[in-house]
Amino acid sequence: MKRITVAIQNRVGAIAGITETLAGADVNLVAINTERTGETGLVTLSTEEGDHDRALQCLVEAGYRAVTDEALLIRLKDEPGALAKVAARFRDAGINIQSLHILDRHEGYATVALDTEDREATAALLSPDEVV
Repeated sequence: MKRITVAIQNRVGAIAGITETLAGADVNLVAINTERTGETGLVTLSTEEGDHDRALQCLVEAGYRAVTDEALLIRLKDEPGALAKVAARFRDAGINIQSLHILDRHEGYATVALDTEDREATAALLSPDEVV
């Protein structure tokens, strides 16, 4: 089952906004999980198989920062050069980064979603502390 992760501001109505957007697109949720990190949060959700692409599309069109689980979520120190060091590891291994989104920055860390040509090889280059 594919998952979608949405980065949100931790505020009243945030979950209502996401679920109303999905309901408006006739998307049925199978599972939803939220995790708060200060002023921001991550919402991870699963839909019925046939609803996944439509759910991702409607969330993005509504202005949400949403990625599918085909993207790898990593956690890096929020400091100059942290992303450059990780990107260099992928470059040196011959792995192309196809897309990258900084989803959240809080308490000295950044949550980054990235999609590469080879998810398994990418994950193997990361430490357990870096993988969300």
